[in-house]
Amino acid sequence: MKLLSIAIPCYNSQDYMEHCIQSLLAGGEDVEILVIDDGSMDATSDIADEYAEKYPTIVKAVHQENGGHGEAVNAGIRNATGLYFKVVDSDDWVDGEAYKKILETLRGLSGGQKTLDMLDDDDDVQDVYHNWDE
Repeated sequence: MKLLSIAIPCYNSQDYMEHCIQSLLAGGEDVEILVIDDGSMDATSDIADEYAEKYPTIVKAVHQENGGHGEAVNAGIRNATGLYFKVVDSDDWVDGEAYKKILETLRGLSGGQKTLDMLDDDDDVQDVYHNWDE
């Protein structure tokens, strides 16, 4: 299970979305980056697909008809598999040091990698609590 799912709603974002995605890739395998193409008319869709192909375990491209920012966020929620969820607009980016601290904090709150692995195995939350101290 991924620690953090990040949805990036994109509509005609070809000029700046790569900077956003690049800043989020620093999270490595702890994160899932969901690039939501909300019916763009430019190269947004192609850029999303290129990242999904280059980083198949981290980036997922989701394509939909234009539904607006709210529907793009909802598409992110529907496709998210991480324990935590965050939206980052396509014209924004994250500070690397702050991002690392946030991921460390979330990892601590989640009980660490062992907890995430147990959730991956059978999604039985009760097992996580019963085995917390192991």
